Amino acid sequence: MRRTYHLKTRVAMLLVLSLLCLSLLLPYSASASSSTTVQLWIGNASMSVNGVQQSIDAQGTQPIISGGRTLLPIRSIIEAFGGSVAWEPSTSKITVTMVNRALELWLGKSQASLNGAAIAIDSANSKVVPFVVNGRTMLPLQFVAESMGLDVQYDDSTKKITLQEATPSWTILTMDSEGSVGANSAVAVDSNEKVHISYIDSTNEKLKYMTNASGEWITWTIGSASDRATSIAVDANGKCHIVYEDNGDLKYATNASSADGLTTTIEAKAWSGMFGSHDIALDSNGNPHISFFSGAGTLKYATRDSGVFSTSVVMSSANASGNMPGYSSSIGVDSNNKIHISFYDDAVPDSIKYVNNSSGSWVATTISTIGFAAGWSTSLAVDSNDKIHVTYYEWSDGNLIYATNASGTWQTEIVGDSSFTSSLAIDKTNGNQVHVVYSSGSGFMYATKLAGTWQKTKLDESWTGGGNICIGANSIHISYQDGYNNDLKYAWKPLP
Repeated sequence: MRRTYHLKTRVAMLLVLSLLCLSLLLPYSASASSSTTVQLWIGNASMSVNGVQQSIDAQGTQPIISGGRTLLPIRSIIEAFGGSVAWEPSTSKITVTMVNRALELWLGKSQASLNGAAIAIDSANSKVVPFVVNGRTMLPLQFVAESMGLDVQYDDSTKKITLQEATPSWTILTMDSEGSVGANSAVAVDSNEKVHISYIDSTNEKLKYMTNASGEWITWTIGSASDRATSIAVDANGKCHIVYEDNGDLKYATNASSADGLTTTIEAKAWSGMFGSHDIALDSNGNPHISFFSGAGTLKYATRDSGVFSTSVVMSSANASGNMPGYSSSIGVDSNNKIHISFYDDAVPDSIKYVNNSSGSWVATTISTIGFAAGWSTSLAVDSNDKIHVTYYEWSDGNLIYATNASGTWQTEIVGDSSFTSSLAIDKTNGNQVHVVYSSGSGFMYATKLAGTWQKTKLDESWTGGGNICIGANSIHISYQDGYNNDLKYAWKPLP
């Protein structure tokens, strides 16, 4: 789980983006070799798959040039990469699927649909459309291949086309740009790789929820909300659980109880959003567990039993200087349904703390004592071995710090320069790989640790209003706000 909180600061940097609108994420149905290479030649009915010659189809169809684009029957090529092609006669629709992508095209139409989002086949030439020649459906090769994440190279001297599986790259989309939106967003993915996003519409002071669970992206307005953090979790049935603040009240919303959703006030006038906000996690039974600050210095925990929320105090400390002693909680649940929470304690001497109830009562540990404004935006995740991973911001050096007790004792290290916000997720099925997103002076960054070294990628030039990351069975998913344009954005890529 991660924490985000509202940043009023905006840094004006021009951003040029983005690609194809996306993401009905389909399960991977076939396995292809990571080294697959397909070669074709204009005017030649044969193709080469990893050096083995075969016919493009049984009719001896050759690739042709039409409207300056190469077209051919695509099935044999897509199947060589582990994908599939389906034809729907009643609507003249061709559906191409591969890995986490689904592309729909129609005979005679210059518009296609990639993962439920409309896209032009060729924005420079509307005459490039699928058509039939001698009973064979001809599709634009480059458009289809690149939509499936393949790399396409053309050798004009030999008329040879080479297709290979491209290195997985980020696809970044603008999901909502009406007014000032996307602040303090959160993202979750269900067991079917469907995506769920909660975020704040600051212009209208509303909490919104967006999902592609039905195949198309659909947005709901849940209700009024303060311009502070949201957190979202999805249960085994694909139902969502959201915690947020509305005029100081800590609220919980879910669609698990009814199709229209159910909203509950957990604590009135907690003002949790003023203190680095709140977080939610689900246990193995789908029960929600929430960490939040209630006023200055009181870290609280809420859970629901038999449909009713109960709250209790985790920690309460006094600060002689009058400063607020707690900010930015993040919560996780382990395999035994025990609760783990990280937070920043601003009481002298200023520290990052971790508490859990594994023993039956709350036990606190100091991860690091680091001084003033040390730990904004802590983010906690539990791995498959029930070990804890935390990121937090260190004020003194302006660094994002990663801490873990995976070795048995708490160890910390620098990820990179940071500007308060971060979000951490663990890929539990692939060796507990750590994935992090964070804001920095360089832009919005993604980092993962490979061979002992943090590998970092800039996702966006813009300062963000907070970002959130989660890991699905096949892909990495990120929601964030483009702070310059005040838009909600979503990024994803297949897991390496």
